[in-house]
Amino acid sequence: MKLITLVFLIFLHPVHVSLTGIDYNSMNQVYSVFVKVWSDDLNADLKLWNAEKGQIQGSSQELYCKYLTDKIFIIEDGKQLKLTLLNTETDGIEHRFTLEATGQQAVKNVTVINRIMTRLYDDQANMLLFSFNDINDGYKFTAADTLKSYQVK
Repeated sequence: MKLITLVFLIFLHPVHVSLTGIDYNSMNQVYSVFVKVWSDDLNADLKLWNAEKGQIQGSSQELYCKYLTDKIFIIEDGKQLKLTLLNTETDGIEHRFTLEATGQQAVKNVTVINRIMTRLYDDQANMLLFSFNDINDGYKFTAADTLKSYQVK
């Protein structure tokens, strides 16, 4: 009976989560960024975001790029890096994005901001897997907590 109740509650309250992986390559100072989100959540947030921005036009690839670069930030020593969208994949259930950013040579602090769907859902959890040289960390962003800083040197 407890199992049936648990399954029933899960279907009544969907999980709102995204996954972002950031891997820094120190040889060429490049951040490889991977983002995975549920397609229905992404489409709902894109619709809200696009209405706020004044109906941004362009291909779906351009729209995804503008959305993601407005929601995810990598900041080195106070300077925001430019993210470039390299690839988009979807299977109808989830969307997967690959992005990249070029950093500076000598970095002391890296800050990551993730605001994916935080205005859409109060219970949104944006999971981060961060890898920079010897630092390997997992972090859970929420609607109220969208920033994480790392001392990397």
